[in-house]
Amino acid sequence: MKFQLLTSLALSSVLNSSSASNVRRLQGEEDYDAVDDTQAVFVKFSEPGCAACEESAPVWEELATAFADNQNIVIAETVCDGENEACLDNNVESYPSYQHGDLLGIMTKYNGPMDLESLEKFTSEHVRLRCTIAEDHWCNDEELLLIDQIRKMPIAEIEEKIELMNDAEEAEYDAAEQKVETAESLLEDAEDKLQNAEGDDELKAAQEEHKDAEKAVADAEAEFDILMDKQEPLELELMEEFAMESES
Repeated sequence: MKFQLLTSLALSSVLNSSSASNVRRLQGEEDYDAVDDTQAVFVKFSEPGCAACEESAPVWEELATAFADNQNIVIAETVCDGENEACLDNNVESYPSYQHGDLLGIMTKYNGPMDLESLEKFTSEHVRLRCTIAEDHWCNDEELLLIDQIRKMPIAEIEEKIELMNDAEEAEYDAAEQKVETAESLLEDAEDKLQNAEGDDELKAAQEEHKDAEKAVADAEAEFDILMDKQEPLELELMEEFAMESES
């Protein structure tokens, strides 16, 4: 989720607030700020006049009631109108849509069953934030073991490993960026050939080359976008957190 969510939520329409509800309405800046950055969210994206959204309201309210006393999970809803950029940021294309995760980070779509039992089971098992040392209640057994191993490592070894992993990530980004630049250069050459082609055979060959070059650019850009959206390795994040903790 981007900073735009903060401003766009202020423009969201909301359901009737006259009756008590355990569903957190993400309607404005104050509501947004009320979601702690240590809380995981399960958000329903609705649309004004959406019959299916209204039909799912009771089970969503039941789910929110079931987790009302859970301080780590927030069951929420925001209504998408033409000005709600949060829906665009999260690629909401149909209503209702459901996503879970970090309100300020990565959100994942939910396409599972909508009965209460299934929703409760899914929420308990999968609506979570990423494991951190400070918030280790989000960590599974394997992640807790990793934290324990990091705590036993000499700080010099941790810092060296952090540097190596960061260098590897940077090299990966540089290679992906170079791939995009190379593809764009080939596309420029193909466009020149297409514009200067003479005769049917030359024109046909130029068109094919231009088509291939366009695909190469699209593929390289898609790979770069996937890389940019990828989270850091958990081990690296935990080591960086421990290193900062050690300095304080």
